[in-house]
Amino acid sequence: VDVDVPVDLSGLKGLRADGKLAVGALQVQGLKLAELKAQLRAANGRADVEPHSAKLYEGTLQGALSLNAGGNRVALKETLANVAIGPLVKDLMGRDALEGRGNVTLDVTAAGVSVNAMKKSLGGTARVALRNGAVKGFNLTEALRKTKAAFGSKSAQQQASDPSQRTDFSEMTASFLIKNGVAHNDDLDVKAPLVRLGGAGDIDIGNSQLNYVARA
Repeated sequence: VDVDVPVDLSGLKGLRADGKLAVGALQVQGLKLAELKAQLRAANGRADVEPHSAKLYEGTLQGALSLNAGGNRVALKETLANVAIGPLVKDLMGRDALEGRGNVTLDVTAAGVSVNAMKKSLGGTARVALRNGAVKGFNLTEALRKTKAAFGSKSAQQQASDPSQRTDFSEMTASFLIKNGVAHNDDLDVKAPLVRLGGAGDIDIGNSQLNYVARA
């Protein structure tokens, strides 16, 4: 059951602060951070944690976070550099679905009185650039080989997700334009042995739905 968690930033209205924050180790929603450093400023119902930096998953994070009680608004800019994306995704989402190392950039805003409302209002941009990794659950090259060997066979063209299977890639890049909680992508580019993969579609973050077509 999806429990909608309230978000209330009204406590910022009485907060005044100007200082620095340093934390040796921190875990947030499963995400593990180390050597977190941040500059904190708060006044007039707004708090800025900017700049902030940390080490995570063999890489680094740098960014800015702004919280505003007016409209219950959040703005986030993050650059993750040279991170190991597999353990990050596993800790954050509980799924062992991806491997690789690379960069992730986020520039997003959201507003609302609950987590679900914020998801549905999410807007901004995101970009992923990974190298030397794998998508887990299926072997695209093997699936194409079987389909070619038995062209026209329905059983050959359908393949259930198998955790033991993987599609290795040398590079994966994708950018997303996010509006009203829907992330649109039309430039997926995956370079794998013997195959190139592209794709386009929408990821509806607010409603946990996916409408995406990948082409090999």
